[in-house]
Parts: sequence; C-alpha cells; structure tokens
Amino acid sequence: MKLYEALKKAQSEEDVKDIYIKALGLKSFTKGLIDIQTKEIWFEAKDTGKHSSYAMFTQLLHYVQQSLNKGEAVPPFLAVIDTEKAAIMKSSDVIPFLEKKTIKWGKSASQYTREALEAVSAYIGTYFVSFKLATHEEEFISTVKAAIKSGDIIRTQITPDNLKQVFDKWVNLIGKEINGVAETDYALLFFADIMNDGKISTHKDLPAKLVFMDDKPAFMLNGKIYELGNKEGYRRFWAIYHRPPKEEYRNYLLERRDTLIPLEERSFKGAYYTPLAVVDKAYDLLAETLGNN
Repeated sequence: MKLYEALKKAQSEEDVKDIYIKALGLKSFTKGLIDIQTKEIWFEAKDTGKHSSYAMFTQLLHYVQQSLNKGEAVPPFLAVIDTEKAAIMKSSDVIPFLEKKTIKWGKSASQYTREALEAVSAYIGTYFVSFKLATHEEEFISTVKAAIKSGDIIRTQITPDNLKQVFDKWVNLIGKEINGVAETDYALLFFADIMNDGKISTHKDLPAKLVFMDDKPAFMLNGKIYELGNKEGYRRFWAIYHRPPKEEYRNYLLERRDTLIPLEERSFKGAYYTPLAVVDKAYDLLAETLGNN
C-alpha cells in the first residue's frame, strides 16, 4: 500500500509512526520523546495535518537544543511527518542558530512559546525541503533514503511529469517576488531560471535570461532587468529542485511552455488545451497505476 493511502487509515500517532517506518525501511530505531529516532535522522510525528511544518520543527528543535546543551550527539538530519505532508532538513543548517541559545523555549517541546515558534520559523524557512504526500510521496521517500545513504539531501529532478507542479511552486516562491513583471511573462522567466545551472544557461536563444546583480539573482527580458524583492523564496525553491533538468528532458520541457501560459491568455491566442487540473489528475492516476515516465 502506498504511503499516502496507508496514512488515510491511520487512527493514532503510533499508526503514523509505524506507517512511515515501514515506507522508509527504517532499521535500528527507537520511539520515545523523540517520536522516531535513528542515528541518522530524528522525526517529529503528528496524526493530523493541522499542525504546520514550522510548529513541528519547533518541537523537534527543542529536543535538539537539549541534546546540544548536554553535549550529546545530534543526527545529520531532522524530519517532521504527518498524514498529509512531510519535510526534512540538515541539522548542520540549524545547529549554529541553536548554539546562540537565544530562543525562549517553553516548559516542554509541545508547550513551545510564541516567541520560539516565531524565531524558529524566521530562520528555518529557507533550509527545509517540504513534500505534499498526495502528489510527492515518492520524492519524499527517495529523498530520505538518499539522505541516509549519501549524507546529503538530493534535490528533486524537474521532469515532464512534474513540470506544472514545479512551475506553480516557482510562481509562488519566485515569480511573485519579481518586481514589475507581468504574470503572462512568468513562463519565460521560469524557463530562463531552470535552464541554468546557476552560472551558465543550457540554451543561448531563450527570450529571457537569468542574470546576477551583485551576486543576487535577477532576470532580463526585452532588454529590461527585473530584480527580486525578496530572495528567500529563491533560495528555498532551489533547495528543493535540481538544476538544470536532465539533458534528455530539456527540449521537450521548452516545447511545453504554452501549457504554462495563464488560461485566459491561451484562450485569447486560440490555443487548444486540456484544462491543467485535468492533466494533473491524469498524471497522478497514470503514475499511480503505471509508475513514473
């Protein structure tokens, strides 16, 4: 049974823990104040999707802080899990923050203060990688397994199967932060961004370009420079995905550009299209039945 489907039947937090342990193939684990504990990764678990990832990480980091204060070992990775979502981050990204000992923790991990939640949330937002299990459970499982095996978080590939979902996340985290650009140009800027390894573009003839102003990412379109109002979303997006896409996918992805143009714009241009919500659902059902690709 798939992870997400099994979680729908969970009746308790213990059920949630056991389902994740089985799906991830965890061995040599213990359960206790830290919900699931191995030498490589600690998990905070909930039996409902009502808690934010920030709140769950705040609880987990309370235990990390206690271990640091006692001089005890902390694992390389930290994760939060519930019935709808999951997230993972590297301990090394947050330990320097915790070592400052500026957070006002509550009486216990579950009784965190508002100040603790706000302080943790402000810091970790650009470091953890989150997954919606209804659509990205396989990516989560592969990311955790690869992290345990390699000691690092392996970023998700951009493929024809997840193009629309990646684009939507790019718009929310990056596109909306680009000052003065029209929404109808998001697709052009998106491809300029993903078809670049951070230094060199994979194609010389793209209508938009990724550029850097004082080492900060910006975009050039029609001879005009568009800068980001906030670059945290940019850092967070590229903490999730690998750039650029594999060479075998690049030209095909560029050919799919019209599917990312806003619906009203495509209608105006007379393009024939299948509603994207239908396409997304079709991909989900096909992948569930036939597997990837």
